[in-house]
Amino acid sequence: MCLNITQWPVDVSQMDLQLQNTFRTGTASQMAALEAVGLVIGMDTQIEGTDFGGKPNGAKFKVRRYTLTDAAKPFERTQEVKRFGLDGSTKEARTDLCWGKKTLEKVVKWEGPMKLGDYQEATVTFQYKINGLADWAKKPEILAAFPYIGQITEDAGKEDQQRAVKLTSAGWEAKGLSD
Repeated sequence: MCLNITQWPVDVSQMDLQLQNTFRTGTASQMAALEAVGLVIGMDTQIEGTDFGGKPNGAKFKVRRYTLTDAAKPFERTQEVKRFGLDGSTKEARTDLCWGKKTLEKVVKWEGPMKLGDYQEATVTFQYKINGLADWAKKPEILAAFPYIGQITEDAGKEDQQRAVKLTSAGWEAKGLSD
């Protein structure tokens, strides 16, 4: 499980910094929490403004730029993704910070399978556990800025989840998972 912040460095505008106490789960608060646990470092800088086409428009903006530190390296996951734009498709690397891995704790119930020709699908009700929970993901400042981390860790081993699975030549596989 990752934070889903995949564009680094992260630039936080002066307006976002001013609203940090109002929006406790906004980008400014999230970056401040990550900086507090040593995963990023912020530095004030100035960037050039761009128009909608991405061309410089001459405007300058002050931002706080956050970059990943060496302490973040063990938690980084980089994936190459295909991006589609006006200039065609390009591949770019995206790096996210991951804080744990959801794994099967137990199967509670199995419904199906439903058969349609050779295709078979079932619904599995299960509970999960979290392996490799990063110490920084337990810190109060992280839980305040990323409240879903607390909810996911609190529900582990307690709340039933459901997932559709399909039968493949390799056995039953969860539907809708990208990796």
